[in-house]
Amino acid sequence: MSSQLLAWLVVVPMAAVVVAVFAVMWRERTSTRTALVAVIAGAVLAAWAALTVVLALRGFYKPPDTRSPPPVGIQLAIALVGLALFLAISPSLRSLLTNQKNLIRLNVWRLVGAVFLVLMLAGQMPALWALPSGIGDVIVGLAAFSVANRLDRPGGRRLAIIFNLFGLADLVVAIGLGIMTNTGPAQVFHTTPTSELATQFPLALVPTFLVPLAFVLHFVSLWQLFGLTWVREVGVREAEASR
Repeated sequence: MSSQLLAWLVVVPMAAVVVAVFAVMWRERTSTRTALVAVIAGAVLAAWAALTVVLALRGFYKPPDTRSPPPVGIQLAIALVGLALFLAISPSLRSLLTNQKNLIRLNVWRLVGAVFLVLMLAGQMPALWALPSGIGDVIVGLAAFSVANRLDRPGGRRLAIIFNLFGLADLVVAIGLGIMTNTGPAQVFHTTPTSELATQFPLALVPTFLVPLAFVLHFVSLWQLFGLTWVREVGVREAEASR
């Protein structure tokens, strides 16, 4: 697959995800404060995406040597911690992420996993990584709207929980195999080719931006599906009073 086509197939969905997440938050605004938080969160998300693109173009995510920790793994950890902190300290941000159907539908971007399978067939990515990652992602992407639409029906909540758990497992497998099939201290499987392409632009945008965002969306969805406190009742009353 040509690098130009690959760039289109990754960057366009990435941009669409940024717009879609902002749209989801904007639709859930209930006050001037939450509207401002939605705009700020959207701007931060766009800035993070742009920074990731710049770093990937400069080769920042390529392993410097075979002994150093993989930059992709470091970026993933930092992104997860950062997103978790934002959600923990901002009740207003959490209130914008309560529509379960929209949270589940956002996973449609996982259809990008079909690209992994094409790269495997072209001999550019190892089958050991591409098959489970690509097939798993395609399943999640195809099921997203169906699971969301069934949420209010009998058994819909249980189906949504299974969907999110499967989505998380798919991400864990993809990241784990990606690290273990790439040159570095954590390499376990010496495949030909390696998964080095996932550390280069544009494919590096998947594990450094899209994957941590997907991780958090799954956790946010599961947290609420299991009935745990997400938005305090007081905060909800204050939001409704300010309408």
